Amino acid sequence: MKRASLLARIYLSTAVAVTALFAVAGGFLVKESTDALRESVEEEVRSSLKSVDSLWQTRARLLKSASSLFAAMSDVRAAFGTRDEATIRDTAGEMWARVGEQDTAFLVADPEGRILARLGRKGPRELGRLAEQARERFPEQAYGFALLAGELWQVAVTPVYVAGGSEPSLLNVLVAAEPADQAMLRGLKAATGGGEFLVLVEGRAISSTLPGEEAARVAAALAGGGLRRYAASPTELQDLAGRSVGQLWALRPFDAVERRASDLRRTIVLAWLGAMGLGLALSYALARRIVRPVRELNAAAQEVARENYAVRVAEDGGDELGMLGRTFNRMCASIEQARAELVRREQIAAVGRLAASIAHDLRNPLAAIRGGAEMVAEFDLPPEQVKEAGRNMYAAAERMNQMLGELSHVAKRKAAERSRANVAEMVRNAVESQAAKAAQQGVTFRVSLPGDVAVVCERARVERVFVNLISNALEAMNGKGEIAITAARENGAVVVEVCDTGPGVPAEIRGQLFQPFVTAGKKSGLGLGLALARQTMLDHGGDLELAESATGARFRVRLGREADPLRSTRPGWSASAG
Repeated sequence: MKRASLLARIYLSTAVAVTALFAVAGGFLVKESTDALRESVEEEVRSSLKSVDSLWQTRARLLKSASSLFAAMSDVRAAFGTRDEATIRDTAGEMWARVGEQDTAFLVADPEGRILARLGRKGPRELGRLAEQARERFPEQAYGFALLAGELWQVAVTPVYVAGGSEPSLLNVLVAAEPADQAMLRGLKAATGGGEFLVLVEGRAISSTLPGEEAARVAAALAGGGLRRYAASPTELQDLAGRSVGQLWALRPFDAVERRASDLRRTIVLAWLGAMGLGLALSYALARRIVRPVRELNAAAQEVARENYAVRVAEDGGDELGMLGRTFNRMCASIEQARAELVRREQIAAVGRLAASIAHDLRNPLAAIRGGAEMVAEFDLPPEQVKEAGRNMYAAAERMNQMLGELSHVAKRKAAERSRANVAEMVRNAVESQAAKAAQQGVTFRVSLPGDVAVVCERARVERVFVNLISNALEAMNGKGEIAITAARENGAVVVEVCDTGPGVPAEIRGQLFQPFVTAGKKSGLGLGLALARQTMLDHGGDLELAESATGARFRVRLGREADPLRSTRPGWSASAG
């Protein structure tokens, strides 16, 4: 699997970090904002309850004050002192019309709880039983809530008595009551700024500002402790004896909070996306800025791998990358200097090896020429010996000329004009040039070549390759043997194999066989023949290689792509000659 680039790894790691950071920050902001909104709503609910308590107390004071004022009137007390029901009813009705309110239920009961007069708003008959509780707290005034006929009432009970003898005497009981119904709760809602209210008695909604089904669901949720849509806070409602008869719940829905939180989340997400996009763009720009020197170093390192030591990188900045660039440039300069020095030394060494090899190889033919000339000059030789000496000097001079020709080939390397050449003819010419030497050694040729194979090449250079291979084979065998030459087509190319029955190529020079000045066991030559032969094949798009062989040496000459077939079919060459 291909590994991601350095830029991709830096960018991805930065992107993940930026995304995670913004996600955590955005989530924290949303949570804190939502909690703050909820706390705000709950604070509003608590403030509403404080207002409700003030309203309850105000209404209670009104009930108590009206009842106390009514009980303190001399006409009322005089009428109550008569204990006559008609007198009490008439006087109470006349006085209550002056001090009371028509929305308040008011009744006068005797100490036994029997209702003598019912004034103002009509209330349940059970209000009369509250007079009995007045005797328990006599002579104090009692206030609280009472559940009567399925309705919750806010009640003030005031005793009317006379202080006669050792103890006061109870004359009558005044009961003033207002229902805690939906009308009262709607007034509370208007007075507190729009909250919802619900009166819960024994887990059941008695009255509420909510619709009926919603009130039932909220009551069930409050009873089960699973209310989620509202912020809620209760106020205990106590009866005349101080016992709890229910709760007044102040409710504030979280719908507005959820909408505001949703809007806030949307705003934060949009801001998060924008900030993250900007952060990723900046991260990419910074990552590219960081990676650019690394890429330049990588490109320069590839140039160094291609042996281009003159390459240099920018040395900008004083950071680690700048230091690395300066170190890289110093390294390249050192390598370039060392390479130049190495090349200079190798050139000097090559010239030395070439001079030594030339001196060594020219010494023998030069000695033959010197000896023959000395014999001709100092001795009076018969004509036959003079001719023999001349032939020897000529042969020695020819060997020297061949050596100098090889050196000239190495120096010039000029490309000649190429033309179509028949492979069989080139091999035949090479064999014929070495036929006399082969006959002297007793070496035979076994040749099998098709006659219609041609290539486009520098004919003289390619023929010299075959001559060099045959000459090397004859010198390596140093006696009788056989040289086999075959040709075949392989993937559009022409391959000629030259095999001999000699001792083969020594193992110590196999790896450097085609390098200049490499030779082993040869009596003459500079060790340039195979190097020049392989370079000739490379110049023609082919190659020359040493193949595996059970006996002797086996060379494969790849001549490159075959030319178009010859127009006139020429006969092949299959021969076995000595």
